[in-house]
Amino acid sequence: MLAPNFHVNAPVPPDPVEKPSTYSPDEVPSCGGHGTLEILEVTRYLEAHGIECCIVGVSALMFYGAGRVRDVWNIPRFTPFEWELCVPSEKVGEAVSLLASDSMAPKIHAVPPIPIPQPSSLSHTYHRFKGGGVHFYFILVPAYDVHIRSGPFRIQRSSNGVPYPTLPVLMQSFLDMNDDVSLCDCIDGSNVSEEWGNQHLRLDGTNDLEWTRKMNIAAAEAARGKGWMFVHYFPTSTISRREKWESRVRSKKGRMGWTTPEGLFDTRFRLKGSPDPWTQKFVSS
Repeated sequence: MLAPNFHVNAPVPPDPVEKPSTYSPDEVPSCGGHGTLEILEVTRYLEAHGIECCIVGVSALMFYGAGRVRDVWNIPRFTPFEWELCVPSEKVGEAVSLLASDSMAPKIHAVPPIPIPQPSSLSHTYHRFKGGGVHFYFILVPAYDVHIRSGPFRIQRSSNGVPYPTLPVLMQSFLDMNDDVSLCDCIDGSNVSEEWGNQHLRLDGTNDLEWTRKMNIAAAEAARGKGWMFVHYFPTSTISRREKWESRVRSKKGRMGWTTPEGLFDTRFRLKGSPDPWTQKFVSS
């Protein structure tokens, strides 16, 4: 059973004040601007203090082969890419305190969350941090909000040592949340088979509508008094997990376009015979 939702009936944390940088302009993060070594240092710091963590969101999809992209770090008007760092829901406050400690002050500091609501996400309510003088951002994501079980996390580490959820954990979360776009991206990136899902996923029953209900309550609470014209709610339709899995894994070829001819590609993201991306050494993961 997932941990309780700590967003429901809880006030959104106050926005920190953006501190002026002592660098102008911000320096380029490590690994060609991806910030891999910076986020690795943050994860190691939290783990050393007893807080498990793993990378979710766009970076996790990229790790498993999906063709997502990060922002262009040197174009100021672009919204900066944010690593999404998942921690146990009940330890978010402890993690914030650790990251705000004197030992981390020269390296990172709290900044206001991005004020614009994101589709099917509460990311605009999360604690957000920036590197000191470095174009590097990350947010703290409660495990409940991405439907990942706490205690302990099941981790797959990149060649650099960055912790990610294992592929079954990530794929299961997309099914349980009915996150169709991420599910298809993850299937096409990892190129797993229908049988793989039968072996590694819980396919009986439906998506978690109780989770959806609580997340939509939290989304409405976060929007209260903000004057937003719209709120991005989480999808409330009921789906059979098995039917959703079979439909999406059997339609891999149908998602391929003219730029990914079937003679050369297994999926829209994978060349025929290409190794699993998460087994390879990439500086950006």
